[in-house]
Amino acid sequence: MVTGSGEPDVLDRWLSGEGRDALDALTQRAPEVLGVMDRDFIIRYVNWTAPGLTRDEVVGGSVFNLVPPGYADDARACFERVLSTGEPGSFETMFPTPDGVITWVVRVGPIEHEGGIIGVFTINGDVTEDRRGGADRDRFFSLSLDMLIVVSPDGRLKRVNPAFGEALGYEISELVGRPFLDFLDPDDLARTSATHDAVLAGRPVTDFENRYRRRDGTSRVFSWRSTVDPVTGDVYAVARDITDQRATESALRHAQKMEAVGQLAGGVAHDFNNLMQAVLANVELALGDAAVSPKVAQHLREIEGAGLRAAELTKQLLAFSRRQPLHRVPIDLDDLLGGMVRLLRRLLPENIVIDVRAGASSASVSADRTQLEQVIVNLCVNARDAMESGGKLTLETSHVTIDEHDCELHPWAKPGAFARLSVTDTGVGMSAEVRERVFDPFFTTKGLRGGTGLGLATVYGIVQQHGGLVHVYSEVGLGTTFKIYLPADDRPATDDGSAVDGGMNVPLGTETILLAEDGELVRSPVIQILEGAGYRTLAASNGLEAIRLLAEHPEPIDLVVLDVVMPDLGGPETWERMRAMRPDLRVLFMSGYADNRYRERLPDGAEVLEKPFRAHELLRRVRHRLDA
Repeated sequence: MVTGSGEPDVLDRWLSGEGRDALDALTQRAPEVLGVMDRDFIIRYVNWTAPGLTRDEVVGGSVFNLVPPGYADDARACFERVLSTGEPGSFETMFPTPDGVITWVVRVGPIEHEGGIIGVFTINGDVTEDRRGGADRDRFFSLSLDMLIVVSPDGRLKRVNPAFGEALGYEISELVGRPFLDFLDPDDLARTSATHDAVLAGRPVTDFENRYRRRDGTSRVFSWRSTVDPVTGDVYAVARDITDQRATESALRHAQKMEAVGQLAGGVAHDFNNLMQAVLANVELALGDAAVSPKVAQHLREIEGAGLRAAELTKQLLAFSRRQPLHRVPIDLDDLLGGMVRLLRRLLPENIVIDVRAGASSASVSADRTQLEQVIVNLCVNARDAMESGGKLTLETSHVTIDEHDCELHPWAKPGAFARLSVTDTGVGMSAEVRERVFDPFFTTKGLRGGTGLGLATVYGIVQQHGGLVHVYSEVGLGTTFKIYLPADDRPATDDGSAVDGGMNVPLGTETILLAEDGELVRSPVIQILEGAGYRTLAASNGLEAIRLLAEHPEPIDLVVLDVVMPDLGGPETWERMRAMRPDLRVLFMSGYADNRYRERLPDGAEVLEKPFRAHELLRRVRHRLDA
């Protein structure tokens, strides 16, 4: 090529003969593609080119023959800027080859001669793998279900992925640039800030847990792993939302604690109830003695009251641990609540207004009436204690259906149709720490003389044993709402009487009764109570002796009363043998406490009298079995 004056141009002289050989010698093994172009963007030299092309095909053609249309404008602007300013520049382009697409970063510099720019040289670097890796990282960053963030050394969010924004309820644009501590639960600020400082100092963190506040005000628990870039000082962190996991673990710990208490209660309940039976029965016998002085009678009544409270304590422990026997019948929740209003008005002071709102539409729940009444009473007493200066107590029933979506929102829930009882007070409310422990046995905020701490624990155990749910909502100063969910029952409700209105009539009789009870302390007063009511009695200390007495007694025996748990031969096994001897024989079982192993052996429809019982309860149940 010659210039307009007929002189070969400088590039021709530079790229001919020994000059080209020297340039090839320097660049032919270079990893980058090096090129030379004149001011018209004609390629004058290239050391090697992309797969599928040769140098002869490239040299002499326009550089824009090699630039895809989508990149041509950026390339032309860069070339012209270098030619006009003499400042180096760069742009990125792509080039299709038989093996795929190559991504190039093209760095451009001026070629100067005698004070003018006669062309440009280019260095083309293949960054395909780098760009592909970066694109992959971006895609994974966007698609990850884990939360990924980059935090600057001063604690501001530089980059967050969509999962982090979704977890907190914010758009990404609302998060980037803000201090990450702005989104922390206030109680976790100091601890998190100290951990961030430790990461900045080069100590990576694993499994660090803290709570973040969502836009809607709720909290989520995150578990973090983080490290620092030693060059930039940026902190890279990844987290998982473990809120539901921690809730499940908390429920499991509570269940394990409840199981441990239940095992303890079950272990002592049988012997304890037998002892209380002996105490109460002997007290009643002593009070029935006309020779007892008024002063002694007063002492006996105090013993009787203490014994009843001790027996109630054992029942509460068993109820909490879901070991209290259930006698389920279909119960109309509205009718039950309506029938208890009179009792509740006696329990609550006049400065508390009771508002009962029936709404369950006469639907039934399958429940033990006595224990369900205990749930209502315990909740109302708890509300009373929270409203020392008076207030309003609202009891409301309703129908609810819990679906899978509800269960996702509320980890404590389970799907199904329920009758819901809500008990709401306007009292002092509870802090988060108290709410966390409100159903724990023996936990109370009422001081040493304020109660046993078993009232709400009993509520929890009874509802759980019925297959129901308990949820509490409370804020300090805003009152408390307990919501009880009991599985709905399509059967019509039955009216078996209320546990709060038991009668005191004492039925008598003259029939013959065989009693088998291994504890002398229980057996002796029970025999005295039966004989005092006119019955003829036979007493055995175990099942085998009872079978022998039955075989040796020629006269009719109208009823056998068997303790469920006895050494050698328990009550159910004793009854099986007796029934084979006398098919028309009737039975009433007694139990201080019998776990499922014994109860599963009882015959269908068996009646069980729970210890400790009062004399009138024993006589009424005996009469009922004899007249059945």
